[in-house]
Amino acid sequence: MMQYIVLDLEWNQPTSYQSAVFRRVGDSLLFEVIQIGAAKLNEKREIVDNISIPIRPTHYLTIHPRVRRMTGLTQDVLCDAPVFLEAMEQFSEWCGEDCVFLTWGSDDVSVLQQNVDFFRYEKPMPKMYDLQRLYALEAKKSGQTALKTAMEAYEIEEDEARSFHNAMHDAFYTAQVFQKIQEPSELYKYEGVARKLSHNERRSRFRVTNMVPSVKDALAGEMLSAPKCPTCGHPTKLQTELVPQAKGKYVALSKCESHGLMFVKARFSLLPDGQKGMHLSVLPANKQTRAYVHTKELQYQYKRKRGDFENQDIEDLTNVFHSNMPFEDA
Repeated sequence: MMQYIVLDLEWNQPTSYQSAVFRRVGDSLLFEVIQIGAAKLNEKREIVDNISIPIRPTHYLTIHPRVRRMTGLTQDVLCDAPVFLEAMEQFSEWCGEDCVFLTWGSDDVSVLQQNVDFFRYEKPMPKMYDLQRLYALEAKKSGQTALKTAMEAYEIEEDEARSFHNAMHDAFYTAQVFQKIQEPSELYKYEGVARKLSHNERRSRFRVTNMVPSVKDALAGEMLSAPKCPTCGHPTKLQTELVPQAKGKYVALSKCESHGLMFVKARFSLLPDGQKGMHLSVLPANKQTRAYVHTKELQYQYKRKRGDFENQDIEDLTNVFHSNMPFEDA
C-alpha cells in the first residue's frame, strides 16, 4: 500500500566561508542536515504517524547562531544523536518500501541530495514531489509561496505546541496543506529536482545597474522604497527596513501581491571617476534568504541600540566587498 511521506529538514551551515572546515569540504557539503522531520499519510491522505530524528553533525560542529535561534537545536541537544548515515537508516526503516516523498519547495530536496552524495548513502531514494508547485497551480499563483501563507489560505490553524522551524512540525503542517488539495493526483507532474548547491565567490567586477547621487538619496528613493517585482514589474511593498548587511550593502524583504516575497539586495560602490553606482537585484525569496534577512535585521536592531551606527558614514564605500557572511551572494 503506497504511502506519502511529507519530509522537512533542518540544517547547519558554516559560520564563515574562511573556516578550516569549509575550506576542507567546500561546496561538496554546503549545508549539513541536523534534523529530519516527516509525517506519514496513507492513500486516503490520513496522517498515520510522524517522526523527528535529530542528527549529530560531523563537520560543521558549531551550530550557526541563526540556526540555533530558529530551531532551538544546539550542540548539547545533538551531541548524542545519530550521525547522518545512521539517521537515514532509521528514517528509511520508518518510511517502509512503497512510498513517495513530498516537500515544500526544492530546498529540502537539494540539501538532502547533497548530504546523500557527500556521506555516500547508497540506498535508492524514493521519488520526490514538490507540493509547493501543486499548491501554486491550485491557488493560481506563480513563484514561491510560504507554507504559512498556504495554511492561512486553507484556514489551517497554527498549533501552539507545534512551532515553526522544527522539521517534524513543519512536515505536519505541510501534510495538512496536502490534505486540502483538491486534485492530489496532479502532484506527479511536479517531481522535485535537486539543484547543485554552491557558494558564489565575491564578484571581482562591480556591475552597475544605476548611477546614484548618494547612498542616502538612493535608500530614500522609489527604486528601493518600492522595488519592482521581476515577474510583473509592479512596485512591491517592503516587509522589512533596508538592513545594512555590510559597508555599502543592504538587504530587505519585499512583497508583491501577485508573486509573493522578494529578496532585495542593493550594493553601492565608489567608481573610478568618483561617481557612485548601485547594483540592485530583486529575486523571489527562498527559505535561506528569508532567514538571512531576519537574522541581519535582529543583528542590526541590537547594534543600533548599542550605538554602533551613531557615527557611521554611509557614504564611505571603501572595502565594500569585504564580508564572510553566508548567503552573501544568495
